Amino acid sequence: MTKPFGFNEPASQYIPKPSAVSTGELTDSPKFQEELSKKNTLGDMLNSPEMIKMQEELADAHKKSIDSSVGWYYNLSSEEKYKAVEAFCHIICKAEHQGTSHRGLMDTLGIYPEGFWIDTLMDLHNAMWTYYHDKKQIIDFEEDMKTIGDL
Repeated sequence: MTKPFGFNEPASQYIPKPSAVSTGELTDSPKFQEELSKKNTLGDMLNSPEMIKMQEELADAHKKSIDSSVGWYYNLSSEEKYKAVEAFCHIICKAEHQGTSHRGLMDTLGIYPEGFWIDTLMDLHNAMWTYYHDKKQIIDFEEDMKTIGDL
């Protein structure tokens, strides 16, 4: 049991003693040196033929998904395209105006968590967030200047 810290006791007794890491004891050990000398296989694994094939398959599936979505959109009637664009613009602009996050935008659109695969959604979110953030800063600045002017 440790006794409570008192005002007349030296604080140095509560300072932790150096650990094996800070004294070099751990890094000088034969086990550490053995592990350090082992070859890093992560890079080899990521560049293996199997991983390269998987990366190519993922990229191909992503391209096919985009082509399918774009094809679906262009096959809509003019009225359906208008409604789709109007809805997306309204939903996205309203969410971004309220200051939503990327995840919040996906949730608002009803595509969370699958929406993480739509890489350009993050680009759109960042552009819209910047626009609304800058617009808000200008409005806040103008309100501050008006308040200062009223003093």
